[in-house]
Amino acid sequence: MFLTNRKKTQYYLLIMDDKKRLDMDDFKVQVGADRIRMASLDSLAEKMNLPAGTVSPFGLLNNDEKDILVYFDKDVLSGDIIAFHPNTNEKTIFIKIQDLFRFLESIGFTYKFLTLP
Repeated sequence: MFLTNRKKTQYYLLIMDDKKRLDMDDFKVQVGADRIRMASLDSLAEKMNLPAGTVSPFGLLNNDEKDILVYFDKDVLSGDIIAFHPNTNEKTIFIKIQDLFRFLESIGFTYKFLTLP
């Protein structure tokens, strides 16, 4: 999910199980934000150069400012493999979680873990 605070001064990429429902109030408390909402399609295009329906960690390649905070829900870390769209929703890539972490680090992003209800 690509999220933002009320003033659009901070953006968040949250990687969580797509079967789970996000409690926005819990998320904002965990990340120390005022208000959280889904980022607009315009913000997605501006920050990650992606169209709707293609949000993934691979979109961070297009974020030269490195101003998106990356969070993982701990529940997605229970397996060894994780799947994402490779900046298009016509394909799916399966990648080892440790390789995804290395990829994020190699392009200059850090990440944190959350426990979402």
